[in-house]
Amino acid sequence: MTPDETVVLARYVRALCPQQKFDEYTPDAWHDVLGGYPLAAARAAAAAVAGRQPFVSPAEIIDEIRKQRDARADSFQGPGLPAEIPDADPDDVPAYLAALRAQRTRAADGFELKPRKVATLIAGVGREVPPEITEVKRPGPLGIDCPNCGAAIGRPCRTPGGSERAPHAARVGRKDADAEKAEAERRRAASARFLARQQAEGRLLGDGVIDFEGGAP
Repeated sequence: MTPDETVVLARYVRALCPQQKFDEYTPDAWHDVLGGYPLAAARAAAAAVAGRQPFVSPAEIIDEIRKQRDARADSFQGPGLPAEIPDADPDDVPAYLAALRAQRTRAADGFELKPRKVATLIAGVGREVPPEITEVKRPGPLGIDCPNCGAAIGRPCRTPGGSERAPHAARVGRKDADAEKAEAERRRAASARFLARQQAEGRLLGDGVIDFEGGAP
């Protein structure tokens, strides 16, 4: 807002609030506070404030400008309002976000948003997908088909009976496969030690059945 426009705003507010006191220095003081705002936005804000109370201050005008900008930015794609697709490639995330921010700023400033033509919107349909996108694989053991049980990518491995189980060794890689093998060996050794201890204590009956009551065979 220029100094001359601030004079216009001061006269407008005086017309809205005839009981409010103004002098020849008022426009200069108001320009120091409101110079960074457009005249149209300040006039609309002053009218809104004057509709609620008999006096209007520069601080109240600024607060109302911010409220009106926020309201327009939040509802620029609401019911009955023209939707504008950001003019940027959605695959270019920084450019798309910049276009979206610019669009919201224009909406907040009160600029009319124009719907883009259908031909523009579908211009990128059917274009070739870059190989670096198509070749991306899901990380982790579920990122490949399981050669043991045939589980597809993203699906868990299964036992012969159909129950879910931890990924097979061929699916988790050499390091994890070694860990799985070592765990199996540890469990077998623990079972062997348990059976040997039971035999030493004389608690095994025929066919390897344990006598938990501790009685004699």
